[in-house]
Amino acid sequence: MTEANPQQRLRWLLGDVLMGTPGLRALALVSTDGLPLVAVDEHCPVDELATLVAGINGLAGGLTTLLELGRLKRTVVTLDEGTLVLMSVDATACLAAYTSADCDLSVAAFQMARLVEQAGHVLTAHVRQEATR
Repeated sequence: MTEANPQQRLRWLLGDVLMGTPGLRALALVSTDGLPLVAVDEHCPVDELATLVAGINGLAGGLTTLLELGRLKRTVVTLDEGTLVLMSVDATACLAAYTSADCDLSVAAFQMARLVEQAGHVLTAHVRQEATR
């Protein structure tokens, strides 16, 4: 049996959270400078999402610096038909999810935070190296 590469393992981890969280439509790991790293929903517009996430994170991060409120942890954008939740992994990566309108955001945020807490160390630098090869 061959061992899965880092991209496949991360896709599995993200897919597990996606499938286990009712109302979660897509989950993607993106770099804070706009590079898509891993996405688990084939309908997710990951290139465009990565660009938007980089912009939103940049603005929110600028706000935390301006107001001296510490490190950016989470950004939530509420829309008519759902929600975009961005969770910082570290200074280089962000976990992005979008949900249906009926998704329990406390459950989605808990699952995302748990993933970042337990697997954050594997969600960063080497993933970017694999994605750019």
